[in-house]
Amino acid sequence: MIKILVVTQEKPTGLNYHRQLIPHSHLDRNYTHEYKIDLTYNINTFSKEDLGEYDIVTFLRIVSHNFDSVEILERCKLAGCKTIIDIDDYWELHPQHDLNSVYSKYKYSEQCLSGLINCDYVTTTTDVFANKIKEYNSNVIVLANSIDTFEPQYKASLIESERIRLSYIAGVFHAPDARLMYEGISDVFKTYDNSKFQFSVGGFNVNDSYKYIEKVFTNDYKNIHDINYLKYLKHYRQEFNEQANFQPYKRLWGADVFNYAKLYNETDVCLVPLVNNEFNNYKSQIKIIEAGHFKKSVIVSNVAPYTIDCTKDNSILINPSKRNDGWGVAMKSMIHNKNRRNDLAESLHEFVKENYYMDKINIVRNQLYKHLCK
Repeated sequence: MIKILVVTQEKPTGLNYHRQLIPHSHLDRNYTHEYKIDLTYNINTFSKEDLGEYDIVTFLRIVSHNFDSVEILERCKLAGCKTIIDIDDYWELHPQHDLNSVYSKYKYSEQCLSGLINCDYVTTTTDVFANKIKEYNSNVIVLANSIDTFEPQYKASLIESERIRLSYIAGVFHAPDARLMYEGISDVFKTYDNSKFQFSVGGFNVNDSYKYIEKVFTNDYKNIHDINYLKYLKHYRQEFNEQANFQPYKRLWGADVFNYAKLYNETDVCLVPLVNNEFNNYKSQIKIIEAGHFKKSVIVSNVAPYTIDCTKDNSILINPSKRNDGWGVAMKSMIHNKNRRNDLAESLHEFVKENYYMDKINIVRNQLYKHLCK
């Protein structure tokens, strides 16, 4: 039996969910009696003897924020453990990223790299990012983000609507990406009867980033003509959100990592813009994978990492240099062409089902762990 210690955090983020909790839960469930998997929130509470009980210790992104990553990895190795770091975001932030000053202050990049260089193995999400990591550690394997259909939130349960719903489901640091769609969204409002469509922002929370994204989608609320609904939006309350079902814009309020995917049940078309820069190019394509699983058509920026999977046969690809003549045309096409929506959604679903379900990805994870424990 292979014994694995997963170093995670008490309040899981989406990264912990996709890269640690669900893959190892699936492994434990489907490879019965082959693994013993424990979680810890603090590796420093483990003595050498405690660590010696494990074959593998796996970390997410950074071993420690206290400039002692190398020492911790060495302590694991002296106890006989193989060490793995999983990473799915580039350690060098784009200069305009909201967290850039914080990362610089605490030397995040240097601390992250010290772990990647000194661990036994690195796992990541795409070949594109793996090639970058190999500049620092040649022992890299791709374990793509994937769907565990055992998880309740991935049980599709479509909420019907007479409107065609175009949704932007994104995290808090994606305001520059949303800005790419501004002209296109405005064009849709000018062209179509507002009763025919609905834009929504998924993951909404009350902070400056989501407030900015909401202004992108509503043209600073100028496209909201119902005075009562406008007052409701300005109060930032989740209660009575059902009135939004009859409006051309709706908030899909954020949920925890075990429930957020249910937001896909309230959409027909997923909007996936991405500013073309090195930091973004090394991201994973989880938005495409989730949209495909839920049989949603996608309009997506034609940049890495989305170029890994998205083609004209399963997506509408938008040239990164285009705005209104790209996003606006594509959105209007999805609103009035039901057959195209359905065909693209079905094609993407079949692609995701074949390539990005956990049953397939964990075959490779299982092989890696057994290789390390020979």
